[in-house]
Amino acid sequence: MGLPEVSDDGLRTIEEALTKSRRYASIAPATVRRMAHKALVAAHGDVPEAIKRTKRGLHEIYGAYLPGNAPNYGAMLRQLQAAARRNEEQAVLDALSAAMGVHASTRERLPHLRTFYEEIFSRITPPTAIRDLACGFNPLAVPWMPVPGTVTYLASDIDLGLVAFVDRALGLLGVAHRAEAVDLIGARLADPVDLTLLLKTVPCLERQQPGAGWELLDAVNSPTVVTTFPTKSLGRRSKGMFQTYSAAFAAHASERSWQVEQLEIPNELIYIVRK
Repeated sequence: MGLPEVSDDGLRTIEEALTKSRRYASIAPATVRRMAHKALVAAHGDVPEAIKRTKRGLHEIYGAYLPGNAPNYGAMLRQLQAAARRNEEQAVLDALSAAMGVHASTRERLPHLRTFYEEIFSRITPPTAIRDLACGFNPLAVPWMPVPGTVTYLASDIDLGLVAFVDRALGLLGVAHRAEAVDLIGARLADPVDLTLLLKTVPCLERQQPGAGWELLDAVNSPTVVTTFPTKSLGRRSKGMFQTYSAAFAAHASERSWQVEQLEIPNELIYIVRK
C-alpha cells in the first residue's frame, strides 16, 4: 500500500521552511521529506500546521538530544586536532569526551564508557568491520573499544553536520571509515559487516513508524548485533522503561532463533544478539 497523496507544493513549502530553521537545516532531506509527508497527511493539508508537526517530530528524534544551538563542530575539531598534533593520548581522550558530552545519548554513557565496551567486546569475536546506525557521537568512542587497529567503521546518522564532523574526527584518529547520511526508515542495508551497533535506536524508530525499529533489527546483515534501550528518559525518570523494553525485546526474540545475552549499565539495557 502506497503513501497517501499530498500536495507537492505543500511538501516543498515545508522543506523550505525547515532549511531556513537553524535548528533543523542540517537534517538529511530524505528524513525531512518523509516526516513532512506524514505531518501533511495528519494536518489534512494544512501547511502551517504540518510545519509545526514536522518540527515537533524532529525535536523528538533529534533536537531533544542536542543543545539549543547547533554544536560548534569547528571548535571541537580544533581541540581534537591540537591534541592529536601533540600526540598526547589523554588530551585526545579528553577532547573526544568533551565532544561526546554535547549529545545527551552519549553524555549519559560517558561515566561507564570503558566498562560498556569492555563488557560487550569481551563476549564477541573481534570485528573487522563495524556498522553504527543512527550513530550520533558514538563513533568518537572508538579509542575505548578494544578492537583491532585495522577495523573499518561505518557510521551513519540523519544529521549532515554531525556526519561531516564524525568523518573528520575519525580521520584524525586514523580509523578506516565511511560516514554518511542515512534515513533508516526504508533504507537498504545489505552490505555485510561483522558487528552492527543499534544503540537506543529501536525506540526512536518505533516512535516514527510502529514496527520500523524491530524490522531494522531483523534486517541488518550482521552475525552479531548490539542493540540497547534507554531505561530512563532524558528527564531522568524511569517511567517503567526497563520493564517495557525488556518485555518487548523478549517477545520479539522469542520468535527468532537468536542467541541473546543481556547486560545493563546505569540508564541503558544492552542485548548482544547472535543471529
